[in-house]
Amino acid sequence: MRRRFGSASFAFLLGLSLLLLAGCGGSAPTRSGGSAASGGKGPVTLTFGTWGGAAEDQQLQALIRQVNEEHKGEFQIVEQNTPANYDDKLKTQLAGGTAPDIFYVSDGLVETFAREGALLDLTPYLEKYKSRYVEADLSAYYPASLVHVKVGGKVYALPWVAQPVVMYYNPELFRQAGLPEPQPGWTWDQFLQDAKKLTDPARNQYGYIQANGWPPVEMYLWAYGGDMFDPSLSRSTIDSPQALKGLQLMERMVKEGVTPPLSQLANVDIEDLFRQGRVAMFAGGAADGNYQTHGFTAKVAELPRGTQPASFLYVADMAINAKAKDPDLAFRAMMALLEKIDHWKVLPPIKTYAADLQSIQVPDAPGGHTPADRVRPILDSMEYARTPQQIRDMTDYYNILANDIYQPILSGRSSAEAAARKAARDLDAILKQ
Repeated sequence: MRRRFGSASFAFLLGLSLLLLAGCGGSAPTRSGGSAASGGKGPVTLTFGTWGGAAEDQQLQALIRQVNEEHKGEFQIVEQNTPANYDDKLKTQLAGGTAPDIFYVSDGLVETFAREGALLDLTPYLEKYKSRYVEADLSAYYPASLVHVKVGGKVYALPWVAQPVVMYYNPELFRQAGLPEPQPGWTWDQFLQDAKKLTDPARNQYGYIQANGWPPVEMYLWAYGGDMFDPSLSRSTIDSPQALKGLQLMERMVKEGVTPPLSQLANVDIEDLFRQGRVAMFAGGAADGNYQTHGFTAKVAELPRGTQPASFLYVADMAINAKAKDPDLAFRAMMALLEKIDHWKVLPPIKTYAADLQSIQVPDAPGGHTPADRVRPILDSMEYARTPQQIRDMTDYYNILANDIYQPILSGRSSAEAAARKAARDLDAILKQ
């Protein structure tokens, strides 16, 4: 995941870089334009809406070709890759009746699309096929990956990746500083002590990096028992004593100088700063990689703990168009796609697949697989990783975090307490809308 931040921008998702569209291979379909009975003329064409950069999309196309070959008498999948503004385009397609049969959907948009009647209710198909496909058995999934796919007791999407945030670190810089490498159970207090010793402004070297929007502030709040809202989503709790401890942690990072000044992060790929050896620790998704580094091999640890372990979980989902002409066929095709993707993406949301993490192909990793010493920290992080609470207007939510929390605290213009009070008022206002 490449992250480039302006000093006042909010770039949030761990998602996938979106570059150029490449064609999809596989057996040639006999029809096009959505699910339809083939009338005996050959397999049905099913369109599949995706996001993904050039390299990732090339890998996905290989999987689609495998699916098409295995189901060439039944259906053929044609990918429709959107290189930018995917969510906006999908909204337009759904409104205009031109959306693909099967498509990626951001975890935070499932409820909105479901309530608008745009997504197929998968519940009866899950019941029908749960003994045939592992991907149709909800008990096989990490529960945290399913939080936002259920609406009103029904299931409208299934996750295809569940990526916890872990701590990448540069073991060479730890060695040079005479510090032991991070161990399971380390705390944010220990982290700050190490980060100070790993910081050398004269060499333009810092212990950690906290930008406007990444890592997500929620994980600091959760580490001390706080959250953005109460469970009923009736009011913001970002100014609670527990949440405030998380914000004060971010404030301490700035005051103690362990993260680069916000002004230095404008239009900078913060992941590259880690690869270049200018930052000793970097909180990133479990599949971020950081394999291409300068003079060191990155290692991975669980995130430090506050009063409890906490990690942010990025989830991306797959759904079926409510207007698909053959929902049962589309569901079977979705199962075939999920089976391939779940053996490719780190981390698969299905527990038994994740347990065999080293067998999952990671083309850009050394040896094509996740390094063995990363497996345990990643799997342990999944035991407590969680997704953020979802409110109706997440765009305003992100803007409030950018303007009320990240920017003022990281620039030193506001204390954590003052920032929390303002954010609580603004978050309460959007809840009332």
